[in-house]
Amino acid sequence: MKLTVILPTYNEAGNIVKLIKAILKALKPLGLQTQVIVVDDNSPDGTAAIVKPLTKKLAVKLFVRKKRGLATAILYGLQRTHADIFVIMDTDFNHQPKDIPRLLTPIIKDKADLVIGSRYVAGGGMHASEAGTIQFLGSKWGNRLVNRIILGLPVHESLSGFIAFKKEILKSTDLTSIFLGYGEYCIRLLYRAHQAGFRLAEVPVVYGQRRYGQSKSRLLKMMIDYLITAVKLRLNL
Repeated sequence: MKLTVILPTYNEAGNIVKLIKAILKALKPLGLQTQVIVVDDNSPDGTAAIVKPLTKKLAVKLFVRKKRGLATAILYGLQRTHADIFVIMDTDFNHQPKDIPRLLTPIIKDKADLVIGSRYVAGGGMHASEAGTIQFLGSKWGNRLVNRIILGLPVHESLSGFIAFKKEILKSTDLTSIFLGYGEYCIRLLYRAHQAGFRLAEVPVVYGQRRYGQSKSRLLKMMIDYLITAVKLRLNL
């Protein structure tokens, strides 16, 4: 099997090399043909320049765009590779490389077509310093509202952006209508996959702490955007 890990970056110079090496180390025991694709949105901190030497000695590809946008960066990477399985994750160690094999196991065993790394199933959570914060609780209840009440998804988390999925899912829908905006692409992808009859599963993950730089997330704006996205999907708008 061929596996591609998509890493969208903006100002992640302090994280990206350590992250790539940790990903490749975590995946090595699985024996998959693995490639890491970094899509950098022209980071002013030199993220791309730091990644470039890795492309000569590791299974890493680098693309630099002039525009910015999380979801479109992911789409850019997906459109430039062919694999049997894809992994999408954050690049700040919020999503931990050691968890990737557990996301992949249900897919490799053909028990699921798309797997979400979830904070809200047994064994999942966040770093102790962040568990119980407004951001964590807001995300937890936002997920419940979006998934169970509005969309009827059989999952606890649709906002993590830490997912693994089979290539067949990409072939089943219009990707340009999914990968828009910020993290709301994840809601659209899960909803369309569920509608198409693909099997969704969750595995517990514990979010780590950002090791370098500043978060680009803004909780209030994100939650508003996510709720609007969920309502539009439900109303087929």
